[in-house]
Amino acid sequence: MDDLTDIIIRYRWEIAGALTMAFIIAYLAGINNRLNRLAIASTAFRNTILTELKGLYPIPSDWPKDTNVLDQRLRQVFPNLQIAVVNFRPFVPWYWRWTFDRTWRFYRLGKEGRDIDQQYYGQYQNGESTTVINDVRCL
Repeated sequence: MDDLTDIIIRYRWEIAGALTMAFIIAYLAGINNRLNRLAIASTAFRNTILTELKGLYPIPSDWPKDTNVLDQRLRQVFPNLQIAVVNFRPFVPWYWRWTFDRTWRFYRLGKEGRDIDQQYYGQYQNGESTTVINDVRCL
């Protein structure tokens, strides 16, 4: 009876071919798994954005006239949007993450925003500064 070494030597090309084929199948299954997870994460991210910004995005059909209402609404949906961004960020390719982070920062703080402000939505207001004091709108 042949020992194991003789069998391995005799069938080395068949063994190498089987191992190579197993590696290729595992690699393709991994890519498919990653693409499925990316599709699920993208769908969840998109649904969160569309749900939370309903009436404001993609078509501003319910844009409030009062800037304080808009500010309050954007602050109210901020936690859910932040969760969506944090959950989706690992699926953004490493070479686009800086752009993704910069875009999220621009949404939160505007072009000139400071990180200590956490949220500033002046870029979405029509330029008219309003404040509400004791339920009276002041320009």
